[in-house]
Amino acid sequence: MMKLKNTIIKFLTILLIFELLIDILKLVIPAQIQYLEFSYVFTIVRAIFFILLLKELYKQKIKFGFILLTVLLFPIFIQIIQIILGNIFIHFCPQQISDSDFQGLAGLLNETQTNNCPYPTRFDFFPYIEFPIFCIKQIFSDKEFSYFMGLFFSPYIFYFFLFFKFCLFMVFKENSRNPYLSFIPIVNNMMILKICKLPVSWIFFLFIPFVRLFWFFKINKRLSELQNINPSIAIWMTLIPPIFYGKLVFK
Repeated sequence: MMKLKNTIIKFLTILLIFELLIDILKLVIPAQIQYLEFSYVFTIVRAIFFILLLKELYKQKIKFGFILLTVLLFPIFIQIIQIILGNIFIHFCPQQISDSDFQGLAGLLNETQTNNCPYPTRFDFFPYIEFPIFCIKQIFSDKEFSYFMGLFFSPYIFYFFLFFKFCLFMVFKENSRNPYLSFIPIVNNMMILKICKLPVSWIFFLFIPFVRLFWFFKINKRLSELQNINPSIAIWMTLIPPIFYGKLVFK
């Protein structure tokens, strides 16, 4: 229990330091932060922290319920840290001058700096719920397929995807397969069939819409038996794999 507490404190401290560095960077070069898409770089770094946290919890053999709670709370903790720091750094943000004393390029620079104070000061549920729904609407109703990227980087979708891939990676590793093959589409399904000692020819059934669910259920049932967990979880592994594949690793 003490080791788990120390692990959580360590990673929260790392996140705090990282977010602090980001806020300092925003304060020094606010225009670059907004226009150079640094947010994706920051997301990747947070994802690395998340994977390292899962790896540490895996070593400590933490149960699935706690892991699921960790995945749910991880993006919320990030936003809480951002809010705490944001309420501090917002006071250092350049304020807009009501009387337009600056003209030309000087005025433009002043306006640019004013509008680049991206310090959150209150909790925002929009990225968690409303934004994914908005992206789905744009994709299916307006055929705006560029919103796939926005949908993927929605906090819960993104972190549960990472959680799913981490669990698949560990399943491959525990069954003496090359774990990096778990990241390759189609190949990973073929390797799962080999792990389960099922016919590789089943791979063709996995491409048939709706019908594929029946075959995935059979595969997941066999996989759960090999991982020594209740086979009844196979139905949830088939319907919601990004969540319930975690039962294969965190038992």
